[in-house]
Amino acid sequence: MRSRLKLAAFALLACLAGQGQRAEGVAPQIRIGLLQHAEAVRFAGPSGIFVRPLRGAGDIGSGEPGEIWEARAAGGQVRVTSPAGEARLVRHGVRVVGADGGTVTVCGVAGHWDDLVGRQYRGSVEIRPGPGGGLSVINVVDIEEYLRGVVPSEMPPDYPEEALKAQAVAARGQAIMKARRHWREGFDLCAAQHCQVYGGASAEDPRTDRAVAETRGQVLMYGRHIADTLYSSNCGGHTANNEDYWPGQRPVPYLRGVPDFHPGEGDTYHFPLAEEQLRRFLKYAPRVNCNQPQYAAAEKIRWWSVVPVSDLQETLRQSIGDFGDLLGLRIVDRADCGMVVALEVIGSRRHVRLTGGAAVRSALGGLNSATFALEPVLAADGLPVAYIIWGAGWGHQVGMCQVGAAGLADQGWSYVRILTKYYPGCRVVKRY
Repeated sequence: MRSRLKLAAFALLACLAGQGQRAEGVAPQIRIGLLQHAEAVRFAGPSGIFVRPLRGAGDIGSGEPGEIWEARAAGGQVRVTSPAGEARLVRHGVRVVGADGGTVTVCGVAGHWDDLVGRQYRGSVEIRPGPGGGLSVINVVDIEEYLRGVVPSEMPPDYPEEALKAQAVAARGQAIMKARRHWREGFDLCAAQHCQVYGGASAEDPRTDRAVAETRGQVLMYGRHIADTLYSSNCGGHTANNEDYWPGQRPVPYLRGVPDFHPGEGDTYHFPLAEEQLRRFLKYAPRVNCNQPQYAAAEKIRWWSVVPVSDLQETLRQSIGDFGDLLGLRIVDRADCGMVVALEVIGSRRHVRLTGGAAVRSALGGLNSATFALEPVLAADGLPVAYIIWGAGWGHQVGMCQVGAAGLADQGWSYVRILTKYYPGCRVVKRY
């Protein structure tokens, strides 16, 4: 699967380069899945809309500003109903475009942080019978307009300008690398965190619009290939190697763990740290680039919780099955950055070893990160009744640290310098 994704990414990259040569400034289109398996969907347009068949000529109808239309799944076809109640059955689905270049509003797209129930989208919106039944709703938009809805959804628009530019370049690379991830469903990318969070035109902000425009067509390259510019919210003070978090992956030379502090400022901490040093690092947030309370909530920098063994048992059973009573947890191995990459669950019936930061984090109920320390609270019989968990960071910690990027931008770093710090050996290249 990974090789197929790479081939798709390289194919799109070739398309980008080719289009840049043939038509300067023309960005390629991308297909974003907004809804799947929907029985019905309502849509409108602030400036009015035109409703056209996906196949064939002419218009099905047009709507005035704010008028709400409805499309409904009907036995493998799409039944489109106008505001006046006139219905028409369309075999292959419809394409909706905004009048005068305006946006299209789609109701019921959930999963975004701002909780809007009617989101506006640029480009066009396709409503078609979906694989597996129901309707698929797909936004067809050029990649630069797509990024206008991604960057403010992935990084707060009040972050420093150079951090926003770094985010725009990284998000552009992710869009290209993940292209056709959902090709079996009929689109390139989803609008959720699985690909990148995409809020459409409703999420746009002048600051992030400017960051996208000023980095137009720029991607990060490693050698002759586009870089897989992964990013996460907060690395906690040190980013991670990709294979430490996802152990099935081959090591990627530019996704190496790097300290999130400058030489001379982190002399107290020489990674890899001994366990006692790491505990101090986790408990007392040091001077690192991502220790920025003005950009991140405290629990995204350093966090802790007290979890009863009874709760841990239930959480672990949902992930790894029955192991009897929980007698203990033991950190078996850490990556150089401090991430837990092997955890042993000691049960009365069997012992289970979890490998990789992603598996460890998930099995313990979705911890903020996989960089943590455990302190058992013991009963009189010596068995744990609870665990204190101390941790650092938020997310997978691979690639660019977003809060760290904000901290570096405040120190005067350019977006190019920020990117080449978090993706060593890469360079910024304009592809179109």
